[in-house]
Amino acid sequence: FTAMVAAVGSAGTAEAVYLNPNGTGQVLVYPYYTVQSTNGNAWNTYLSVVNTTSQAKAVKVRFLEGKTSSEVLDFNLFLSPNDVWVGAIGPDTSAADSAARLFGNFETSCTYPAIPAAGEPFKNIAYTTGIDALPGTGLDRTREGYVEIFDMATLTGAFATNITHTAIGSAPPNCAAMRVDLNTFGA
Repeated sequence: FTAMVAAVGSAGTAEAVYLNPNGTGQVLVYPYYTVQSTNGNAWNTYLSVVNTTSQAKAVKVRFLEGKTSSEVLDFNLFLSPNDVWVGAIGPDTSAADSAARLFGNFETSCTYPAIPAAGEPFKNIAYTTGIDALPGTGLDRTREGYVEIFDMATLTGAFATNITHTAIGSAPPNCAAMRVDLNTFGA
């Protein structure tokens, strides 16, 4: 028994997550967003994502509500080398039970699906039926939650060219080519 305890104790520890001391990595989690209000004043949450590399990137952006982590909005974001994307989450309307809405610099960033310049309201589709259908399935449930951003791929060739800005503040040259069903490329 003592030998077994000694062997297990000396095995070391395994870490599920590695924290890069430079603050960069493959996953970014914003642990809380809110657009609730106090005394009629709505709160907004601001996000920024920086591609610190000299390579074009594809990242997945997912917004999840706070009760059951149901997805309320997701999209692929394509970043040029050394690119910055900023977004803001605010209320969709002034009504206290309205959805949250994502606003951002969508004129100068490629997304799939395309997000209009006016932003995109969050949806309650994922939690209105099935196991996530708890009491309170209204759009007001989208008003607080968290954000996950995953590095999916480094883009090369035509994919990188399609989304790489040619001048500061310019739109990428061919976002339309990136807005295709990736399943069409086959396995």
